[in-house]
Amino acid sequence: MERLAKYRDAAEKRLKVGEVTKTILLRAEAELSGALSDRMTVKNGLELAIAQLERVVASNEDFQIKETPEMTIEIPAVSAFQTTALSERTDLKGLEIQKKVAEDQVRFAKGAYWPSLSLSGVYSGADQSPISSTFNRESIYAGAALNFPIFEGGLRVAEVKEARSKEKQSQLLYEDLKKTIEVEVQSAYLDLVTQEAILKFLEDQQAFAKDNYQAITRQFEYGLAQSIDIIDANTLLVSAERKVAEAGYNYQVAILKMKRATGVLLKEILAAR
Repeated sequence: MERLAKYRDAAEKRLKVGEVTKTILLRAEAELSGALSDRMTVKNGLELAIAQLERVVASNEDFQIKETPEMTIEIPAVSAFQTTALSERTDLKGLEIQKKVAEDQVRFAKGAYWPSLSLSGVYSGADQSPISSTFNRESIYAGAALNFPIFEGGLRVAEVKEARSKEKQSQLLYEDLKKTIEVEVQSAYLDLVTQEAILKFLEDQQAFAKDNYQAITRQFEYGLAQSIDIIDANTLLVSAERKVAEAGYNYQVAILKMKRATGVLLKEILAAR
């Protein structure tokens, strides 16, 4: 809007000195009106986004959005991210515990084959009046029993097989989750690398479009460029600025996706709090 306002002012000056026709000024006024309309639309969208944010955070108080510095991270090899994910992902740690429990259950089920030894000891004391000749005032005795199964109808075998089946299932789930995490990290890695490259290229395009607009503007002021040239240059610059803004947003989201895939996002949030 500010660039088109300057273009309108320049067209008005050139019209006064008779260098251009009135149609050039009318075209500049039309372009500026379109920019004002776009600004109003974006402003209304911003107010709606703030209202939705208030609804999400359940707050009725007015608040302002504080700009935070953009995140940047170094991008090592994908294997480094995968190693971090395998050591930090809580869902993988949970399956690892389940796998250990299943292994212990197999050991416990096998332990039922071993005989069981029971020991017991008893001390008893009594008092009686009058005392008879056969009265036993105190007695102490101990016992030991060794029990071992001879026939249980295949119960122990079935329990061991069931425990081994659960152990195998937990191992397969664990390995499957590991592969899923590796693929998820690789996907996030490729997206992060792509978004970083796209942002770099679009920033270069924005710089070129800005230099082009400034050159065309100066040429128009001295009568060396047509109105269509400056409009095209402004349209190219606006398009480049929007693409850079969108690419920057996608890059920030890609960083968050990588942190989530590696399992460090929640840890960083809790540490910040």
